[in-house]
Order: sequence, then C-alpha cells, then structure tokens
Amino acid sequence: MKSKKKHKKSNPEIKRGLKYYRKKQYLKAIYHLEKALREGRTEPKVYLYLGYSSLKTGDIDGARRYFRGGLIHNEGNVDLLKGLSYIYLKDERVEDAIGLWGEILKKHPLERKIKKALQKLRMSENINEFIEQSKAEDFFSMRPPFFTRLKPYIVGVSVLIFVVILGLVFYVSPLYERTLNKIFPEAARLKQVELPPNQKLASEDAEKVLYYFDDKELRNSFVKVKKLIYKNKTNQAIILLNKIMYSNALPLVKEKFKVLYRFIEPLDPLSIDYNPGFHEITKDPVAFKGVYVLWDGRIANLVKIKNGVEFDLLVNYINEDTIAGIAHVKLHGKYYLENRQKIEVFGIYRDYDKQDGKLFIDGILVKTL
Repeated sequence: MKSKKKHKKSNPEIKRGLKYYRKKQYLKAIYHLEKALREGRTEPKVYLYLGYSSLKTGDIDGARRYFRGGLIHNEGNVDLLKGLSYIYLKDERVEDAIGLWGEILKKHPLERKIKKALQKLRMSENINEFIEQSKAEDFFSMRPPFFTRLKPYIVGVSVLIFVVILGLVFYVSPLYERTLNKIFPEAARLKQVELPPNQKLASEDAEKVLYYFDDKELRNSFVKVKKLIYKNKTNQAIILLNKIMYSNALPLVKEKFKVLYRFIEPLDPLSIDYNPGFHEITKDPVAFKGVYVLWDGRIANLVKIKNGVEFDLLVNYINEDTIAGIAHVKLHGKYYLENRQKIEVFGIYRDYDKQDGKLFIDGILVKTL
C-alpha cells in the first residue's frame, strides 16, 4: 500500500520573514525565519532567504552557516549551491567554488550567470581583483519569491475592485441621489435638467442664425455643457451655450440650454479654465460674450466716474505700435491708478465695437505689475 505524500501547511513565520525580506527589513526577516527553523521547517526557501538576509546585512559567516545547513536537509538544491559557491569565492576557496559551479552546470547546463562567472574568471588576469569585484547578484537572483512580490499588488487590485464595485452599487442606488441632493444640491438639480427624448431639436429652415447644429450635435452639446459645468470649466461652457443661443436650435430647446446658465459658477483669476486672446474674441464676439478674461497691458485715457474708474487697456502692450488691441475697462470701487501704468485686469467681456475695434470689459480685479 502506497503512502500518500504529506504536504506541509503554510507557516506564518515563513510568511512574515519573506514579507520583511521584501520590505528590506533583513534583521526582522532573519528573526522570523529562524523561528520557522526552530519549529522544524527545513525547506530550501527558509535557509535560502536566511542566507540572503545575512548577505544583505554583511554577515558572511551567517550566510555560510545557513547555506550549508540548507544543503544538509536539501542535498543538491541548486539555489543553495549557488549561495555556498559565492561564499567559497569570497573565502578565496576558488577551486571549491568552481567545483560547485560544475555541479550546478551538470544539473542546469544553461545556467547563464554561472557560465558568465566562469568565463570572467578565465579571462581575469588577477583572481584577487575578480573576487573583490564579484557581487552576489552576479551569481544568483536575490529577489523575494514571486508570490511574495506579487502580494502587495494583489491586495491593491483587490481593494480597487472592491471600491469600484462599492461605488457602482452606491451610484445606482437611491442613496446616491439622496446624498447628492444633500451635499451638492446644485449638482443634483443640474443632473435633473434634460432635453426631451425622441423630439426634434434643430430647425432645418432657420434663417439669420450664426451657428448650425443637427439633432445629434445638440444632444451631445447638452451633455458636454453639463460636464464642463461639473468640472468648473466656466469659459468653455459659456462659449458653447452662446453658440447654441444663436443657432438653429428650436426655441423650446434653447430654453432648456438657457437653464444651464444658472448653474455656472463665477471664476477667479486662479481658476480660469481658458483665457481667450483679444483677436479670438474679435473674430467671434458673439460666442465669447460673458467669458472671463485675464489680460495685462498699460492704462490710457483714465477717467474717474461715480463709484469707480474707466480706462482703455492697451492689451499686451510692448510699445506704441505693438499692442494686441484696446479694451475699454470699467471698474467699481476705489483704485489708485494712473495713465501708462502697467496692470493686469481680470474681468468679463461684455461687448464689441466693430467700428472702433474696441472690446468692453466689466473689470472685477486689477493688479499692478
């Protein structure tokens, strides 16, 4: 009657030892792997990683003891033979090291690192120099076992999958809507604004419009505007909404788009998503109406008005002949400004005088440069 081969159960001390080896905490690895030895675990990897940990901490004698002890219990193990051959080399027992390499190559003729080491040894003019320059990594890999290396990634991926599943369950549940309504009421209301389904959106015979969209483009634009608002990309949302307002979209559809203006949050100079240039606006002044601009230039024609000042901003001023254009700025509040002063203006574009080529800006903030 054949006896069944018994498989040893996994040992927590071995797992801890390999975990600390992976984390490069070699003294802790030795502590736990030694405990595994005392518990009767004599498999090759226990001795092997005790030897590797000893090498990492500079304990050659300890590494010698572990590699030899491992070969007593696991005779002919190639990895332990590699470890002991390296110790022999460092002990200047070159013939013993070569003998072990020969034994390894008999079992594994294609062992690349050992063959390379033998080749270097033959070509070396100074054996002592060869021994001194030799590193353990030249003869064997000292990486942790594959599954020990893989474990953190498995845990990370498992957590990620769990979070994604939890998020999906939360998203499709009524709890998501209630939470959204409570924490982000504006976002919840924006989510509820929808175009009518299965209904024509664009007029095919519209006249005197600036922009043309088909039904599919209008539906996509509606979704895009909402996304831009969610992401606080205010200027981009305004430009697209303006185009819809002056397009061939049906009046009822425009009303739906018009509602989206209410959800647009005001910008500040640090959060401006897209800063249009002077010439961009003059080419398409209708589309840019209401966008925020952040321009620098010099002051000209400064005039004090009730509760504020107004002036012409020579945008991107370099000299009298080199400017991007003139923007007339109106500011409310007390400001200590003077003509020819270089400033930066943050404001909202309101209108364009095509005849004079001048833009009109409602100023919000001014910074002197």
